[in-house]
Formats: sequence, C-alpha cells, structure tokens
Amino acid sequence: MTISRPIPVLLAAGACLGATGAVGEDSPQSAAEAATMKTSWGVPDLQGTWDFRTMTPLRRPRHLKEKEFYTAEEVAKMEADAAKGREAWAQREYASQPSQGDVDAGYDAVFLDMGTKYSGTMRTSLIVDPPDGQMPGLTRYALMRHAENRERWERRPRTPADRPPATRCLVGFNSGPPMSSGAYNNIMRVFQSPGYVAIVNEMVNDHRVIPTDDGEHLPDSVRLWKGDSRGRWEGDALVVETRNFRPETNFNGSGPNMRLTERFTRVDAHALRYEYTVDDQESFQGPWSTVQDFRATEDDVHEYACHEGNRAMHLMLAGARREERDGKEDGKGWLPSWYRGLPKKADLLKAWAEGAGEDD
Repeated sequence: MTISRPIPVLLAAGACLGATGAVGEDSPQSAAEAATMKTSWGVPDLQGTWDFRTMTPLRRPRHLKEKEFYTAEEVAKMEADAAKGREAWAQREYASQPSQGDVDAGYDAVFLDMGTKYSGTMRTSLIVDPPDGQMPGLTRYALMRHAENRERWERRPRTPADRPPATRCLVGFNSGPPMSSGAYNNIMRVFQSPGYVAIVNEMVNDHRVIPTDDGEHLPDSVRLWKGDSRGRWEGDALVVETRNFRPETNFNGSGPNMRLTERFTRVDAHALRYEYTVDDQESFQGPWSTVQDFRATEDDVHEYACHEGNRAMHLMLAGARREERDGKEDGKGWLPSWYRGLPKKADLLKAWAEGAGEDD
C-alpha cells in the first residue's frame, strides 16, 4: 500500500532563480565563469549566502503527465498570476479579522516567506528521477512508522518527548539534510577552509561541518540529528554523503537508514546547483533524485530563536495536566494540523487485511 502524496510536513512553495542560458542547460558563458571560481587552495568556491525558495513543486503536477519543462512564456504567466494571488490574499487579511485558520497554523500572509519565481531550470518538478517527476511510494514499514507517530502525537502529551521534533525546536522542517523550500527561513550560507565545508541554515540555525577528505563514516551505532556527512570533490562538484540519522528522521517519509547523496556545483556568480538523491529501501519503493538552482542573495542569516521566550511547550504540558484534572477524554485536538494527513494504524491494518498490495 502506498500514499499518493508526501507525508504532510509544513511544506510550502517559494522561489529560486537559476542558471542562465537555454532551458534545462547552462550557457557556455556561465560554465566558463564558474570554472574560474576557485578558492586560494584550488577547489571550487561555493561560498556565499544562498536562497533556496522555489515555486517549482517537488513533484510534477499529475495533469502535466510527461511534460518535463515549461516554456519561458508559461513561467512568466504563472509567476505573474501567483504574485497577484498573494497580493490579494494579503489585502484580505489586512482588511479583516484574523481567521481561525491563522490561529491554528500560527502564520499569516505577512509572515510566510513565499517566493515569486520558478527554478531557472524551467522544470515542471524538482524531482528528475524517476523521469515522471513522482516520488516512489512508501513501503508498509514506513507507513506503519508514520501511523505510530500519529498515535503518539494525537495523544495528550505526558512529556516533551510526546510532541513532534519540530515542535520541540530540535529540527527545522526545511533545513535538512536535504534542504527543501519551506514556508520561511529558506536561506543558507556556505563557508570553506582547506579540508572542510560548513553549511549554516537560517532555520533553527542548524549547521553542518563537512570534512572533504572522503573519510570513513562514524560507526552505525552513532546516530545524529542531521546525520554524519562526509564530502569529496568530483571535478567542479562537492559530493556529500550522509547517513547515521536518528530514528526521528522524517524527510517526506524517510527513516533513520536513509542514505543521502548531495551535489553542490557553482553554476555562475548568481547560482548554485543543488542536487540530491534519497536512497532508503526501508521507506521508499525506489531511490529518487532532484535538481534545483539556489540563487545568491544579499540577505543576512538571522537568528532563529525557537526556544528563547517560547512558552508553547510549558503551556501544552500545563494544558494536558488541566485536561487530566477535568477528566477530559484523551486524543482530542492534540495533533497539529499539518500532520492530520498521516495514516491511521487501523486504516492500514484493514486495507492490508483486505489484500491491498504495495501499489494500492
């Protein structure tokens, strides 16, 4: 049995400018410019602050079928229409009282940092493999894992451990790895020194210090929130392999044994190409890969003080204890709205008992 859409985590489309040149290709001028961008110790210079917002969806819209690229005219119209829609949304919110939807999600049109551009690759999806632009289905093991998460998160919390990791400010929903366009904080900065590359994400101020000597990974028993990343140079690309994730890992349905391969390639002074491949046989029915061009930005990476002054966890636990004193039934109203699409264990067991297969 599979899910026909990604496990819902707070994902939103943003914008990203990409490489110059023909659709889906880099111009000779851009390639020549990128080839000259080297550090003083002779490796490609990836340094800078990069914005990875994009309106390009992760998965190709079903109605586009085999259409891999948009035309420039199609992109221009969609970007203009999206800009008008966001402006109308913002104006409605300015003119009216806050809605319950705003209260539930915690954000409004002013707060959300949506982008305004499709990726410069002009692709109809970030996913390029499988060729249909669709994410492979989830395995039964992954579906059951997410159903168990739903059970835990919809119960009244006994301790902070009963809430999702993002609610506890332990992970950022778009900082990865891999990095993916989200509702806000879609900025990261790259630093380099001989033998190392460091990536700092604005979301939760997550960071990775990646050795580039292609060294051995940590033992399998050592598990990290962002995994264990090891890099190497392949021509003009930095290739980073990450494994040893914690059990709480969940990138669109992935698990702790995901093997992630990222490629960073400088396209020109204004674009950094980011590619990644997810290989997680326990969770997906096949590997899948994406391509996106990040754009250079003059914006700063600001502090994301998720914990400081955040009374939400205290209030949640206090509210749970109040419900217990009042004798309120458990399991009512505790599941965050963006997790309500997670499968229910009873539904999975019923479907499997009725003979549903992996592809149903």
